[in-house]
Amino acid sequence: MIFLRKSYLFLSENIIKDLVIYDLDGTLVDSAITVTKILNTMRQTRGLPVLDKKSVRPLTALGGNKMIKMALQCENGDIDRLLLEFRGMYSQAKIGQETIFDEVLETLEIIKRHGCLLSICTNKPRHLAIKTLEDLKLRSFFDAELCGGDIQNLKPAPDPLLELTRKFNVNTKNCCFIGDTVVDYVAAKKSEIDFLYYDSGYDEHLNDLYKPVRITRHREALPYILSDQRITSFYREGESNE
Repeated sequence: MIFLRKSYLFLSENIIKDLVIYDLDGTLVDSAITVTKILNTMRQTRGLPVLDKKSVRPLTALGGNKMIKMALQCENGDIDRLLLEFRGMYSQAKIGQETIFDEVLETLEIIKRHGCLLSICTNKPRHLAIKTLEDLKLRSFFDAELCGGDIQNLKPAPDPLLELTRKFNVNTKNCCFIGDTVVDYVAAKKSEIDFLYYDSGYDEHLNDLYKPVRITRHREALPYILSDQRITSFYREGESNE
């Protein structure tokens, strides 16, 4: 049972999720800060006006190809070359601590302290995901990362999440995935893994489409993670996980 008093969490028993999986960009890290700087450098070479971060945030939820096409207003034949250029610039960028969303560090510390396994599941290429985690000193919190290129079918396919459950030999019913996009939600649903929608991320339409259980602050995930109840039981009246 969990007791909440003010901002403090007290557990009467150690009944928790076995595995907590996090998306990276838009969930743990506000990568739009770095992405905006790089895209604007590329836009200036093409004679395009600069974009503000608010405009870039929803583009980052689209995936690399669509983001490049829309942000740089390029032809399909130029996407691969420009995406490679973008990723090269990203690999050299300095990613500052200000990109970590509020309450991430303290929430990860609490989860680890209670013995949960932690993993990253991202479509971001491995070398860029690991750079991000290491630059921000987040990697030590996680027991595994599954990134773009590690597996054939990425999110929204269920394969990455299911691969992580197999790696740790845990039941999907005792896992939780926290993400910010429709891609994350669909992957969790197909995997039959509980999902929490971090609504301070990049996809503003997820709640309108599916009405998932929402968190606005990272600490709000703790009552769901440190509990033996399925997250579906926390849905408010009138909502569904369809």
